Amino acid sequence: MDNLTHGLLGLAVGALRRPDTPGAPLSATDKAVLLGCALAAELPDLDNLLPAENSVVHALQAHRGLSHALVFTPVIALAATAVARLVFRSARTGPVLLYSLLSVNLAHLLADLWTGWGTRVLLPFSDRRWTLDWTMVVDPWVTLPLLAGALWAWRRRTVWRRALLTGLALSAAYLGLRVALQATLSQRVREAWPAVERVQVFPALLSLTTWRYVAILPGEYGVGTVSLGEAPREERRWPQPTANALPESARGLSTVREALAWARFPLVSTAPRPEGSTEIRIGDLRYHLRGEPTLQFVLVLNPEGTLRDARLDRGGSAGDLLRRWRTPEPAPFSPPAENR
Repeated sequence: MDNLTHGLLGLAVGALRRPDTPGAPLSATDKAVLLGCALAAELPDLDNLLPAENSVVHALQAHRGLSHALVFTPVIALAATAVARLVFRSARTGPVLLYSLLSVNLAHLLADLWTGWGTRVLLPFSDRRWTLDWTMVVDPWVTLPLLAGALWAWRRRTVWRRALLTGLALSAAYLGLRVALQATLSQRVREAWPAVERVQVFPALLSLTTWRYVAILPGEYGVGTVSLGEAPREERRWPQPTANALPESARGLSTVREALAWARFPLVSTAPRPEGSTEIRIGDLRYHLRGEPTLQFVLVLNPEGTLRDARLDRGGSAGDLLRRWRTPEPAPFSPPAENR
């Protein structure tokens, strides 16, 4: 999730603790718990400052690395507690540490887990990326109730705890609705594709009832959108990459391996460049717009096979993607009947 949502979730987690004296002004421990929870919810993303050999390795390895692993959460909680105790010296350490630990797990790790990018929560024992695919990384309908609760708590400090918990409850209810929609729409796509090997649905930009889907078919992917009240709408077919999709010189590059390990529904393309180098694009169809991949890793190899450049292509700016999303939809793609 974005950092604003992480911090607001941390405050709400801090409000789960009953104040030392309900109805009275906040004690030093009450304030330290809130501060510690907010810090614990934000600190894992300091790994964005870590150096990396290129932007692809930074996005896939440096960020959401060990600082986002379950085994590292006590370290994050201790750091947040130490800062909160420096600010509020008379606060008790136990409650601050306990709720900071709860916050880093719920307000950061879980919040990243329910997005589509993936979080390696089992490092260093497993490098697998886990994800629940409930929301986009930025989802205003998760954030706005938490923000409204925080503003209400600031203006009406006598009801601060009720305000924060109300915002948390509304966000949790929204997430519950998304979980139910995910299950319902996944089943709808499966019913439309009797011979499908696997189906996954993914949140679409700024939409609650419309989701993207990828259906794995023999040798190819079927991608499109599915909505409540409508049949799945197929938008494109893509062939699954073969073992020879990449030049042999590229397969051993660590950056290429990282990108391929990240992509759950990979698209791989290569193209020669005028100066003799080769451009490789590795995309993932869970990020598609009207059937076309948006987020792709672009790697440029020198003629001798070494890596010259690596970058993340998001398919344009946020404004570009929004304009494409608003463009009237073309006629739906109609696959041959024998492929159904």
